[in-house]
Amino acid sequence: VATEDRSRSIILYGVKEEESEEVEKTVSDVFTKMGEKPHIGFCGRLGKTTPDRPRPIKVCLTSSDAATRLRKSGKKLRDEPATRSVFVAPDMTLEERMERKKLVEQMKAKKSATPERHFYISRGSVRCSDSPAT
Repeated sequence: VATEDRSRSIILYGVKEEESEEVEKTVSDVFTKMGEKPHIGFCGRLGKTTPDRPRPIKVCLTSSDAATRLRKSGKKLRDEPATRSVFVAPDMTLEERMERKKLVEQMKAKKSATPERHFYISRGSVRCSDSPAT
């Protein structure tokens, strides 16, 4: 999949999976809770069904602006108990996911070494803000 196509896609993690669900309706409900109503081009579950956790949902939108807006408003899902476990992530290649995983591990190591500091990932590296963590 080309980079431009991925810029218009997002991945939803943690959305509960029903046996006979309509994925597009489930995705629409999640977006409504975020206060968004983007035009969905395609959506579907990824991977094989497992009993212990729900499969991620790939959502292809009509514009990259809509995907960016949804990633930014994903924090609103933490406010409701029903969607507290749902995360919105960009659609990444396997290589990008592996690189991101390494950065997250580095960030966790730094956080455990100096818990009073606030660390974050930006532009492919782990950074530290000057203000202490709150």
